[in-house]
Amino acid sequence: MLKRVIAYFKTEIKAIRNGKAFVFLVCLALASFLWFLNSLEKHYTDHISVPVKYINLPKNKDLTGKLPEKFELTVDAVGYTLLRYKLPLAFSPLLLDVNELTNNYLENRFLSKYSISTNNHKEEFAKQIGSEIGIINIRPDSVTFKVSHVTEKMVKIHPIIDITFAKEYILQKPAVSKPELVLVRGPEEILDTLADLNTSVIELKNVSQTVIRNASITLPPELRCELTNVSVLIAVEQYTEAKFEIPILIINQPDSLLIKTFPSKIKVSCRIGISQYNKLNSNSFKAVIDFSRRSKVLTKLPITLGSKPENVLSIDYFPKEVDYITERK
Repeated sequence: MLKRVIAYFKTEIKAIRNGKAFVFLVCLALASFLWFLNSLEKHYTDHISVPVKYINLPKNKDLTGKLPEKFELTVDAVGYTLLRYKLPLAFSPLLLDVNELTNNYLENRFLSKYSISTNNHKEEFAKQIGSEIGIINIRPDSVTFKVSHVTEKMVKIHPIIDITFAKEYILQKPAVSKPELVLVRGPEEILDTLADLNTSVIELKNVSQTVIRNASITLPPELRCELTNVSVLIAVEQYTEAKFEIPILIINQPDSLLIKTFPSKIKVSCRIGISQYNKLNSNSFKAVIDFSRRSKVLTKLPITLGSKPENVLSIDYFPKEVDYITERK
């Protein structure tokens, strides 16, 4: 058996040396290539994808809703042509003239929707693609254009920040964008309910000083704005601790009763930026007991902190509930 294997390899090596195998492979490759060229000259039915771009929109109106970004075409063409159009970026976008396709009906202020059959416009589309390809069918078979009246509105920018502070630092005031308002253009029904626009998230870590950052405006696809970025001021300062004693206010007490609490005041502590410290006093807070919500089981009255000033952090107070006695007037 071993002798036969060795003899076989000797024969093959000899054949290669004689050039027979090489000639065979060359002939096989040439025949395959000629067969391939011959097959490319025949007509075939196949599917190709064509990008779509919408132009010439109705005046003072915008397209709304989702429109197809591509058409899937069933076509007839010779193999050479199909092979070329199968390559990436083989097609320029197919331009759809909205006003022409809708016979300018959407220019009418009272109309907001119009549908067309794509297969009724095969000849127009074929002219853009080229005479080498015959269009048999188009998917989707229909396109519905929805439009809305366009209006303008000044909209407030709302900065979005993700921030951590160095020890003993806080925001001096809410982050502010510059400009604070931008002119936005878009469909009337969207702008009517639009209160503000967010920025992209600004991430800051271990901040101990005021910073300014640029951020992009997060804009819905239906809207347009000349500005794409705004400058955001993030004011940071050190904080200090403030402490006050404030009297307890009792509400909803019967006219026939006199109510006394023990103690009559609570102690409030909080953190506040140094720039705001002088604006803070005992009148900035309000300790409230709602007598109508007293418990019949518990002997103490709970206290809630009613009034809380802005820009104050970590508010705490003591006690949270007090003893009381009632007397007839």
